[in-house]
Amino acid sequence: MKLFIALSAMMAMAAAGGDHYVEHKHIPIVHSELLQNSNGQFKYGYESGNGIQVQEEGHVKNFGQKDHEINVAHGSYSYVDPHGVPVSVSYVADENGFQAHGSHIPTAPPLPKELVEAYAKVGSHPEAHHDETESYKGH
Repeated sequence: MKLFIALSAMMAMAAAGGDHYVEHKHIPIVHSELLQNSNGQFKYGYESGNGIQVQEEGHVKNFGQKDHEINVAHGSYSYVDPHGVPVSVSYVADENGFQAHGSHIPTAPPLPKELVEAYAKVGSHPEAHHDETESYKGH
């Protein structure tokens, strides 16, 4: 019981000590630009005093075709991580989704050769596979 009381008291002290002030250094924006026009084209960018750089530009693909308009953007950003390592990301966002590229972004390992060959074999003989709706009778 004494151990429970002691642990409870320590947890209460730790929770109470969580209110502390962290001073943040002001980081100036040393460059900034924003350009827009009425047909959906835009371009913006900025650079901060600590070396963060951001830039993006885009447009509306098929502008004026109400049901076929697609927002398209591409850009990049870079910064130095807490360990002093430069990090850069470039990206495209369009009808195919958001695609980011950077050396620090993990990528999936390649498929094993046997799996690629099996997919190719199955794909080259679609007649050998039955339609699932025919063989599935709702059971």
